[in-house]
Amino acid sequence: MIEGQSPYIARQHRLADLVAAIQVMGSYKYSGRKVESWAKILGEKPKSADSWLEVFKQHPEFFRAGVEDSGYQTLALRRAQPKIYNTRTREELSAEQLTLIPQNDRSHISRRPLSSEQILSLIDVAVKLHTQAIARRQELRWWVVMLIGLASSFVGAFVAALIKG
Repeated sequence: MIEGQSPYIARQHRLADLVAAIQVMGSYKYSGRKVESWAKILGEKPKSADSWLEVFKQHPEFFRAGVEDSGYQTLALRRAQPKIYNTRTREELSAEQLTLIPQNDRSHISRRPLSSEQILSLIDVAVKLHTQAIARRQELRWWVVMLIGLASSFVGAFVAALIKG
């Protein structure tokens, strides 16, 4: 089965948009925000798509939607972490400290920001996936050239047979 074109190479500047989103979403004090809020920080419109939501949806290897399609988006790596980060004090809370905060007053509790190493690792993955997409496209071009050559040979043999015949 022939797969569709990779979103990494379907439109120009996709890698730049991914790197920007990974950096911002990985380092921001809140792990999840509505797409509109991310757009205010990242820029209203990405360079490689009509909306940031489109970028997020096309790259589930990095981004995850909130529960019940609430419009929230987060990095998958941050979503895997527990909600123990106090965005006001910028400190991680122990289990004891967390139990002292009432359930209705936890809007400032989030998942901790990623370390520089984690952000760089995600960017490295994006670069590698982009490179692989380019390599697959180039490999496909060779198959197309070979098939055209093969088809030309058959057409040439058929025409030659008709001329002799």
